[in-house]
Amino acid sequence: MRAPAVLLAALITLAACGGGDTASRLPDVRLPTLGGPLGPSLATCATAKCLTVIVAPWCSVCHQVTPDIVRLRRFLDKTGVSSRVVVGLAEIEPIKEFAALYGSDALLDDQGAIKARGVPQFIVTNRAGDVIKRVGGFPRGASSSADLAAYFDLP
Repeated sequence: MRAPAVLLAALITLAACGGGDTASRLPDVRLPTLGGPLGPSLATCATAKCLTVIVAPWCSVCHQVTPDIVRLRRFLDKTGVSSRVVVGLAEIEPIKEFAALYGSDALLDDQGAIKARGVPQFIVTNRAGDVIKRVGGFPRGASSSADLAAYFDLP
């Protein structure tokens, strides 16, 4: 009887210490864009795969990698892969200021629609919003946008 109790305790500990939101789908919410209109639902994607990047204005790493994220989004756009940036985890004014670095299509999440325990966070989903891959932090091994796309298993 002791072994199952130890195993159960270990599983509970692992679940409590896990980093990031582990939902299997992105929420079916539409966030406002910096440009004004509501963006499409996060639970859908216009292409076979979609990259959603979550950043926050107080995150120094997010600021450091913003140029890389912008270049990656341009690369993905040219290769036919949808991407979006969600700026959140703060009050609306700092969110708007930081979102301006990503463009008018940046999504503003001052209400916490996306639950992220760490930023930056990269989430690859399929057309129906099912999470295929979730990466916390920025992968430093990639030297180009093509390398980053390959790291996230994006064509």
